[in-house]
Amino acid sequence: MTAVSVRPVLRPYQPFPLRVLRTERLSTSFLRVTLAGESLVDFSCHGFDQRINLLFLPVGADPVEWAARGRDCGAPLRVYTVRAFRPLDLEIDIDFVLHGDAAPASRWAAAATAGAPVVMIGATHGHPVSDVAWKPPARADRLLLAADGAALPAAASILAGLDRPARAVIEVPAPDDRLPLPGGHDITWLVRSRGERLGPAVRELLDATAPAGVAGPAEPVDDVWEVPEQATGSFYAWLAGESGVVCALRRHLVGERGIDRRSVAFMGYWKSLR
Repeated sequence: MTAVSVRPVLRPYQPFPLRVLRTERLSTSFLRVTLAGESLVDFSCHGFDQRINLLFLPVGADPVEWAARGRDCGAPLRVYTVRAFRPLDLEIDIDFVLHGDAAPASRWAAAATAGAPVVMIGATHGHPVSDVAWKPPARADRLLLAADGAALPAAASILAGLDRPARAVIEVPAPDDRLPLPGGHDITWLVRSRGERLGPAVRELLDATAPAGVAGPAEPVDDVWEVPEQATGSFYAWLAGESGVVCALRRHLVGERGIDRRSVAFMGYWKSLR
């Protein structure tokens, strides 16, 4: 009698033990880290701004052992975007914003060398997609993305996967952080070191981009992450970056310009302490 090998049933999200394959400095502020591992055969790539968790392990750690312990292993955990996935090579690219050694993710990325261990928690095959925030209506033909440096990898991944033109406003720390983006979209770059800021720039562009609406009463924004599951209309806005900035932009669109809240996705990626 021949034994039959049966793959175990996968959880919707599971830890993937990986190692750094290579790193590439993209600009002053951005570093691409390519991760690899046989476990990626079970990873389900959904494109656009797909989120994964990274667990940053100590030097010399065994990623398989730490993966078995999952997110409760005690290692620092941060959320990142899949910038690219090559299933035939079992490689995945993650772009990091470098901002000193105080933050564990930036510190780890800056010091990462080939072979460094890491655990990624991500989606597996055969389950509903719940790790993508980009959900425009099928008929939306006015697409607006507003992102700061922390959200640039997500915005870049979205723009790379779009089948229609979009308008994007992106704020980056330094001039050479204006990275090449695919798709021929209308991109407005803002450089923070020159005093250029996302909020005012987006407001200036809305007259030409957003539909006219009827302003309603100001509504509180208690959450810093809201993704409409059933977006409607021909206009769709995706706002991602510092929590205070994206909340203010969402309040402007919905409360002051009368845009249907189901047409605006906003995500606070980080919070300024100032």
